[in-house]
Amino acid sequence: MSLWGLFGKDPKDFFLNFDPKGSYWRVVTWNFDLNDPTARKWTVEVHGQKVKVIHWNRKKGDELVFYENDRQVLKKKMPAKNEELVDLMNIVLHSTLKYGLDINHEFMLTPVVGATSLDIQNETRALQWVQATFGTLVRALDNMKDKPELILTAACFSGKIPESGEEVLRVMIFNLDIFYYLREDSSLQIVIFNDKDLGHGESKAPTFQQIIKVTKPQFYDEITKLLHRLGKEGEVR
Repeated sequence: MSLWGLFGKDPKDFFLNFDPKGSYWRVVTWNFDLNDPTARKWTVEVHGQKVKVIHWNRKKGDELVFYENDRQVLKKKMPAKNEELVDLMNIVLHSTLKYGLDINHEFMLTPVVGATSLDIQNETRALQWVQATFGTLVRALDNMKDKPELILTAACFSGKIPESGEEVLRVMIFNLDIFYYLREDSSLQIVIFNDKDLGHGESKAPTFQQIIKVTKPQFYDEITKLLHRLGKEGEVR
């Protein structure tokens, strides 16, 4: 039994029971709603038969808070540098992101009826734009490496939107708000907003949008690479 177990609930048990598989909606955030620029916050949330949430808060020490169906089930101040819990939190972060990506692979390989040569031309140009834009985001993440004074503010939402039922993979990173909608006709609709100087989610007019029918896997590769890099830079350290 760990020292945690001697004095009550063990955070490791909650981590080991936190599984994104079978969930229909998943959320991972980094440093949203920070009132103190010296603080840091990681959040993972999955909606399935139960809604499970983990908050890792850092301000003059680390604190873990676990919720289940909106009820706080554990809150623990942590000893300095608890590597085991850091590793478990990072496993949860990565596994939630990975499941949100993996579950869409079959959709990306499903052909769309009625695709034309014009679709291919439009998608080729759109892919070049996405590659250049996402490449800029990856380089910005690379520039944050080993600079703990910089605050990474980002979020990833995946699955069925509770309010609308739409299937989406959404990434908010720096000034961009990226939506990959998985449509019922098997097409992929990409909509990207630039929230520069407006705040997250405030832009009303998209800076980019395109329906993808032929080259869905190529576009999915781009957001997969972006999320892999975001997940790495967003680890608890």
